[in-house]
Amino acid sequence: MNTGSISITPLYSGSSGNAILVSSNETKILIDAGMSCKKLVENLTMVGTNPFDLNAVLITHDHSDHISALDVFSRKFSIPIYATRQTWRGIHAAERKPHSPAIDNEIIPDEAVEIGGIRVIAFSTPHDAEGSCGYRLETSRFNVAVATDIAYMSPTVYDHLLGCDGVLLEANYDKDMLWNGPYPYYLKQRIAGNGGHLCNDDCAATAASLCKNGTKHFMLGHLSQENNLPQVAERTVLRALLNESLRRDTDFTLAVANRYVPTAPMILE
Repeated sequence: MNTGSISITPLYSGSSGNAILVSSNETKILIDAGMSCKKLVENLTMVGTNPFDLNAVLITHDHSDHISALDVFSRKFSIPIYATRQTWRGIHAAERKPHSPAIDNEIIPDEAVEIGGIRVIAFSTPHDAEGSCGYRLETSRFNVAVATDIAYMSPTVYDHLLGCDGVLLEANYDKDMLWNGPYPYYLKQRIAGNGGHLCNDDCAATAASLCKNGTKHFMLGHLSQENNLPQVAERTVLRALLNESLRRDTDFTLAVANRYVPTAPMILE
């Protein structure tokens, strides 16, 4: 298992598309491949990473904002891909051309997989995509997790976040902005329902609880373009942390992932 530092670098994050780079020593793992292959390669290049240097691609679920680049990317670079069995069905259904089956790997929630010295554990997430999951990544020194597209903070998700040093956590929508916004009622119900997304308030409560239990670094991700603002999400989470008498940059760090360009990495060393 890797013994060095580990970093989380959102290449882009939001309802428009998602891709996150996790690096430790020589191991580089991509989580999700939204937007386009061109955009994905551009943003990897911006953070000094050649796609051929990736050890693996982990897919959380088969919604388009997480896999729209994968069809071309998988055929062009042939990087091993990991996804749950249900997610693989969605990936194959969305392909315009088949890629080599040699790179397909099924990942089973709660069963660890070793990728280049990083121990990867998928965990089930409550979302309206069958087989949806988040990922916990462990080295001998640090544990980090990526948890987006979660309708509510389930015990399963929380248990996998607990004990992590750093977490990229969904802060998808502000309740007032959602319910007073332009979306049709059925879509508002879907977002706020048991298969939707995590709101700022629930994200804030989770961050405060995790921080009191040892998590020091937080990155907010997957913000809705229509129903949230970076400053609103950050303010809501920051308030919850400060209300616990926790001090920014002493007890915790807090950042918001950018929607279109790479965000400064969360580095644990």
